[in-house]
Amino acid sequence: MSVTQQRFYTRVAVTGEPTFDQLLALVHLLGVDSDSWKHDVLLVDLRKVATPFSNEEQFAIGQAAATSLSHMRRIASVVPTDRITRISEKAARRDGTNVLVFVDEKEALAWLQADD
Repeated sequence: MSVTQQRFYTRVAVTGEPTFDQLLALVHLLGVDSDSWKHDVLLVDLRKVATPFSNEEQFAIGQAAATSLSHMRRIASVVPTDRITRISEKAARRDGTNVLVFVDEKEALAWLQADD
């Protein structure tokens, strides 16, 4: 995982084969660390995550994002086209966190930068 501060957003890139528990721990860690970030918008790049997650695990990841990252104004998640289900997005949004899943990073960045 890498975290970089960009011009108007924070970028988190996750790679490899994290387990479900590792990914949940990562979400909670980001929730703690993000309190000190200079931006309130986040791009999470998951395109290089090889681990398949079940629908239930995706739902739990969305709930964890809602719990840990609710202070973020917008969160864009970028995933490969063949892995887009929107399950985690729906779970996070249901709990009040402004998350959208994208397959195109440019579209994700445009949404992060858009006026409310």
